[in-house]
Amino acid sequence: MLSILRVAILTILAVGSSESSCKFANQQENDECYMRIALDFAKVHNPGFPFGALIVDHLKNEISCYGANSNKQNKLMHGETAAFWNCTQMYPSPTNDDMNNPGLDWSHQTLYTTGEPCPMCASQSIYRGVARVVWGTSIPDINKSGRQQLMLRMEEVVKSARLGGNRLDTRVPEIIGGVLKKECDLAFWEAFSVFRDEEYELAMKSFAQFEHNHDEL
Repeated sequence: MLSILRVAILTILAVGSSESSCKFANQQENDECYMRIALDFAKVHNPGFPFGALIVDHLKNEISCYGANSNKQNKLMHGETAAFWNCTQMYPSPTNDDMNNPGLDWSHQTLYTTGEPCPMCASQSIYRGVARVVWGTSIPDINKSGRQQLMLRMEEVVKSARLGGNRLDTRVPEIIGGVLKKECDLAFWEAFSVFRDEEYELAMKSFAQFEHNHDEL
């Protein structure tokens, strides 16, 4: 797990290389600005796996914390997981009860992530209680770049959320996808070239032929 010192170092590095906040007139421009910061941070921290994340207080329009894929330290430390952990370390519960009294008002937070959250990170977004999730590259596009993925979209994970008694849970984040898609697609395509071997090429050709035959039906 990341230490408080490591959180501070990552934050200093990120602020030193990017703007600390985005101050555009509309939400779309702010979303693109924050996504660019997340992508730049990922390229610096782990260019081979450019999954970068920001958590932003969208009411104050301020970055709460940063995260990037830290698979060399812990392969389960995806960018979103790192960002959630960093925020929890930086804003601990004042009563040591993170479930009922977190140190950050998560209903005011937006998660920005360069790649669509996998089922693990999508679930964390729901449990953590962020209001919005904004992602760049989709799970299918990351897979096309050559990297293993669980082909379960975040929208499906969100739809599965239930309260006790199988009641629909409406306390789920709004999802906005495809922000800075071209820039994020390119980062993953370049980073994951090492995974595009002969077996990948054969699988892609087979898949393309399947899609072509299906379109002709």
